[in-house]
Amino acid sequence: MDYYSIRVPFISQEEIKKMADGFRNRYWGESLPVDIEKIIDGKLKIQIIPIPNLRRDCDMDAHISFNWQFLYVDADMYKDDRQQNRLRFSFAHEIGHYILHENIYSDFKLNNIYKLYELVGQIPAEQYGYLETQANKFAGYLLVPREKLEIEKKKMIDQLKQNPEFIKISDDKSQNSYLAIPLAPIFGVSQEAMEIVLSESH
Repeated sequence: MDYYSIRVPFISQEEIKKMADGFRNRYWGESLPVDIEKIIDGKLKIQIIPIPNLRRDCDMDAHISFNWQFLYVDADMYKDDRQQNRLRFSFAHEIGHYILHENIYSDFKLNNIYKLYELVGQIPAEQYGYLETQANKFAGYLLVPREKLEIEKKKMIDQLKQNPEFIKISDDKSQNSYLAIPLAPIFGVSQEAMEIVLSESH
């Protein structure tokens, strides 16, 4: 297939948020953090399979199969409790492809790993970037419901108003870095992911 000619359809942030919120409401509900692994394994019936050296050999934490029946994950990361928040986002990212890009993947005829390598090598970087950005946006909206984020953020700011270090912060980026530390565990994401979400919520 000529991957050079692929054009990824535009999906607005509002539409991605709507799809992520709908997915979460259907398969999980209101409680935090969202247990994406339980959704994948228990509700979507997608089997999670640890693969040795997946990150080292393929430069990926996780990858969903082309028939949507398996989700492969780096075995060492999967066993490491310190990596669970990072993997939660990686799993949600792969489910983003499942929800947003099922038709595209079908059109790509990606029926084995070699086809994926062929796609990555040939698809224009801009188009591949759109695929990854859309899946990242989906993961962020799925794991960090914005309405709940605003509630938790307000609570945290109210608590920190008495903290001299926090009061001195005048720019949004520094404030987001500070807030990400206590907010990230509430939503079960990494501090880095939380900083990105906070920066997009202004």
